[in-house]
Amino acid sequence: MAQEITLFDLASKPPIKSWSFNPWKTRLVLNYKSLPYRTHWLEFPEIAPHLQPLGIPPNTQGKPYTVPTIHLPSSPSHHDGEYIMDSKAIAIALEAKYPEPPLHLDASELARAEELWMQLLRPLVGVFGPRVNSTLLNEPSKEYIEANIHLEGKPDGDEAWALARPMLGDIGALLKEKGGPYVLGET
Repeated sequence: MAQEITLFDLASKPPIKSWSFNPWKTRLVLNYKSLPYRTHWLEFPEIAPHLQPLGIPPNTQGKPYTVPTIHLPSSPSHHDGEYIMDSKAIAIALEAKYPEPPLHLDASELARAEELWMQLLRPLVGVFGPRVNSTLLNEPSKEYIEANIHLEGKPDGDEAWALARPMLGDIGALLKEKGGPYVLGET
């Protein structure tokens, strides 16, 4: 019976390191709660073929199978363990199962921080997207991205940063509301 959590994450070029925002959110939760885990690295085109046969229900929005996904150890109610996909669903499940230290998922500032993060990423896709493809990804993932995600025509450089500047100001204001350095102040 496995006692550690398995985190499914996106592989990078060697030396393999975690690089993608969404798996990092889950990795931070696991580290913050001091939960033992191992990482199972996947290339983009391996995600669905690897996760679907495990009986994981597909996402109802966006891509049917994504990372992060975790596999929780076996328990009396889940003899083969439990699979959870999506960083927010994972955080909610881990908080319910391992409440200490608390994540404060009910904080009103969280929804605002999540929305600002998404607003910030949209104009910057043309800045980081091509760089991720050329510097971080192995050939199978690079080919998958080139075939499935269209980065042409996205603003980059100064134009992208000018579009992102208002969100950066809003994020700074949110951090200052409770005295920082975090959204909730000292926690």
